[in-house]
Amino acid sequence: MSEQTHYVDLELDEPVWESFFSVFPLVLVGTREEDGSHDLAPKHLAMPMSWDNYFGFVCTPRHGTYRNVQRTGEFTVSFPSPDQVLATSLAASPRCGDGEKPALDALQVEPARTVDGVVVTAARVQLECRLERVLDGLGDNSLIIGKLVSARVDPAAARAMDRDDNELVNRAPLLAYLYPFRFAVIDQSQGFPVPEGFSR
Repeated sequence: MSEQTHYVDLELDEPVWESFFSVFPLVLVGTREEDGSHDLAPKHLAMPMSWDNYFGFVCTPRHGTYRNVQRTGEFTVSFPSPDQVLATSLAASPRCGDGEKPALDALQVEPARTVDGVVVTAARVQLECRLERVLDGLGDNSLIIGKLVSARVDPAAARAMDRDDNELVNRAPLLAYLYPFRFAVIDQSQGFPVPEGFSR
């Protein structure tokens, strides 16, 4: 019999999330500014919102991303590759006094196909979404949910019946964000031991 783990109690008067590491995707959410320029903002609290084609991310109403989505009703999502981590990080830089964000020049972009926005060139996955709903009041944050209207995947990262999944991950590694303030490159995987009779 294994020894019992003696857990550390975490105080709930402050958020607990910086007391241990958690694994998240790292994406760049693209929106259109009022002046017509584009914005890209890194987000890690981001994921599919159901088994259907909905995607959501957490944002604060204080950020331009939130206001842009509310105003335009659309956004893009780019999943950067590991070699884009530095440029992705720079996208979190604050704007200058004139409202410009020169760090965005480090990211090569291309026009979205369906919505008025841009996606990151050479990102593993490019999604385009129309706003479905916003759930406000999660403390200082909100959950923004969009419905996919376009989706593309880099052929190197596309699953197929004749491709081994582990070999695919090895050849097209994934970028993961380890909150707080670390990242990892996932280039190995193993099949999950799904029990017989399992259904989602």
